[in-house]
Formats: sequence, structure tokens, C-alpha cells
Amino acid sequence: MSANAIVVGSGVMGASIAFSLAKRGYFVTVVDKKAGPAQGSTGATSAIVRFTYSLRDSIALAWESKHLWENLRDHVQAPESEPVADFMRTGMAVFDIPGLIPATVRTDFEALEIPYAEWDAADLARELPGVDPSNHFPPTRPEDPAFLDDSVEPATALYTPDGGYISDPVLATENFARAAKRHGARFLYNTEVIGLHHADSTWSINLADGRVLDADVVINAAGPWSARLNELAGVGSDHGISLTPLRQEVHTLPAESTVIRADGSPIPAVLDAGIGTYMRAEVGGQLLIGGTEPECDELEWVEDPDTVSMSVRSELFETQALRAAKRFNDITIPNRARGVVGVYDASADWTPIYDRSVADGFYQAVGTSGNQFKNAPMVGELMAELIDAVEHGHDHDRDPLQISLRYTGGELNLGTFSRLRSPAGTSGNVMG
Repeated sequence: MSANAIVVGSGVMGASIAFSLAKRGYFVTVVDKKAGPAQGSTGATSAIVRFTYSLRDSIALAWESKHLWENLRDHVQAPESEPVADFMRTGMAVFDIPGLIPATVRTDFEALEIPYAEWDAADLARELPGVDPSNHFPPTRPEDPAFLDDSVEPATALYTPDGGYISDPVLATENFARAAKRHGARFLYNTEVIGLHHADSTWSINLADGRVLDADVVINAAGPWSARLNELAGVGSDHGISLTPLRQEVHTLPAESTVIRADGSPIPAVLDAGIGTYMRAEVGGQLLIGGTEPECDELEWVEDPDTVSMSVRSELFETQALRAAKRFNDITIPNRARGVVGVYDASADWTPIYDRSVADGFYQAVGTSGNQFKNAPMVGELMAELIDAVEHGHDHDRDPLQISLRYTGGELNLGTFSRLRSPAGTSGNVMG
């Protein structure tokens, strides 16, 4: 008899998990307090695909996921009539600054057969129109007099030609949701979970409208509400990693001459922690800009995601726009702030938790915001494999599951993403 599974959250992670479970024969129900898919942190993602992580398993996960994005229509078994999100293979240039790219990244790339190149200032000037190919580390704020200082030190970057971004993260989420529905999953929107109770191997989920749903397994994919859901379920006391919601903004600037190269192709995505930003081309000749949490910026940790202002703040927009203009000479900063606001589900070490919990039948795909959108196709698969294994008696805490990587070979050690770990030796920011 197939098990009943309830997934809480219909962002890209929840939708992907729902699909992977449903195609394995689970009876899946997805509940979300929002009115539709991808209305939480997924809707504010930059959807960048990169492989420069601090941990080898994080690199391997991103590399395998890239191959699934390239074959998304086949992966979700979408009919030809269904629009499917595109993987835009622009390449990715990560400016190399002290402490950002661990020495192990290059050897990990070679072991995993990920193509890469070392770019010097001349390469940057050739590939990025109007770029200032100088090293501006450390990042500063515009009000700091040092912000205007020139640098004579040439910048270098680690370039991966297979990086890029997903064209439409909301459409990608809808692709996973439609695929789940084709396998019998149902999605309940405007549906808030207000209680969870576990007895006799069954979870009862109390909804705000008075309904009670029963399930054999529950999967927490609630994004910035994930810590609250864990509290409702009475789990989390054994965690070595904390989860805290973080308000973030991603901005856009008109910059057609910057984002489009002479041959008409978009520029590579850029992670430029030397000035505190990441950037990529956006449709309509726009430059999309997000932050890398530099030490000079005060981060906005929040207690209640429901109370966060979702209006773009002009001072944050100006800071990011000025930083982008410091890197690209042709950028003009408009008077009106443009962008989106999201609340990230951030873990203490910026590495997610993909794990079971101390309570039987309760699983977690949490701490994912900021750098995990790229891994969504594989997150669905690894969570489904984890649930299958544990529900059939595997002791994942003692013997972490190893996930076979179909496209890229080798195995993924799921213990890297354990809830029990101490904070991992990562970059300590959104880079992971």
C-alpha cells in the first residue's frame, strides 16, 4: 500500500519533492499558505546556476542538477504543449578574493570533470563589456570615503562555461507542480498549517480552516516558515544548525550595453564578492543585482516572515546600483528603485538541511534559500530516496545515505546535509 505524504510548501523545493514522491507512487498532498506556487522565497530568487561551493558534495549536487535543468522537459515528462523553463548557459565568472574560493575547489572541479578556466584582467575586459577589471576588495559601503578609491591591482576570476541561470523560476516551479499533478498529487493553496501531531505512526496536520489531514510522512519545505513548522512538530532540539529568516532584496537596472555582448549573447553571470554583489543578465536588457552579505552590510534577520515589508527600499537599491556601477562603467542609475523582496530560509553555515528529523516520518528540506534553487531537480530525487530508505528501516543518522548521480557519476554523501552536523567550513555567506 502506498504511503500518504504531505509536503508543506509549494516553492520550487516543495514542488520538486512532490513530483519525485508522486512518481514513486506516494499519495501526495502539498499545502501552502500562499495563493499559488513560488510565492515565497522562490519568487525572489536570481536562479543562478553555479558550482563554486566550499564543500565537494555541494559542488557535486549543483553539477548533477545542471544536467537535469538541461533536460527539464524529459525530467518532468512535460508534453510538448507545455512551456518549460529554459537553462541559459551563459557561463559564470567568480571574482577571486581572499578567503572566497577554497583551494579545494579546483581539485574538486577536476575530480568531478567540471570544465573551468582561470581568467585574468584581460579575459574579464574581453568578455564583460565596459568592465573595470580591477580588484576592489574589500567591499565597502557608498558612504565610506574608501568606496571611491581606485584600484591598480588587476582582478582575476574562476570561470565555469557551464554556469548560467534559469530563465523563469516561477515557470520552473509550475513545471514541477504540473508534473506532480500528472502523477496524482494535489495542491491546496491558501491553506495554513497551525498544528502537527504524531501518534501511532501517523501524522495529523491541523489546518487553519478546521480540516485535519492525516499522513504517514510529512516533509518540511516551508522556506522561511520552516523553523516555525519544526516547532509545531516538536522537532529541532537535536539540530546542530540553526535556521533564521533573512529579508533580502534583488534589484534590476537598465543596462543593455552592459549585459549584451557584441555578438548579441548575454554576458556571463558574475559573482563579485570584491564589491559585495552578484549580477546576471535579465530579459529586456536589464542587469539583475543581488548581495553577497559582505561584512560591511547589516543583515536584516527577522522573527516573523509575515511581518516583513515587501516594498523595495531606495537606500538598498542605491547601494547595490552604485556597486554595480563601480564594476561596469556604462551603467546609469535610474531615480526609481526596481526589484523584488524575499525572505530567505537561511542556515547558520549557508548549507541546507536535507534530512529526516528526530521524529519518525518527519523530514526536512530547509535552510535552502539564497543558493539552492539550482539544486531543486536533484533535491526532489534525493529527498524521495531518503524517505524511501528511512521508511523501510535504514538508519540514516548512523549510516548516511549515498545517492547515485546518474548524469555525472559517483555518489553524493547525504550526510553532508545532516541536521546533526556542526556548522560546516563554508565561506560563511550566500556562496555556501
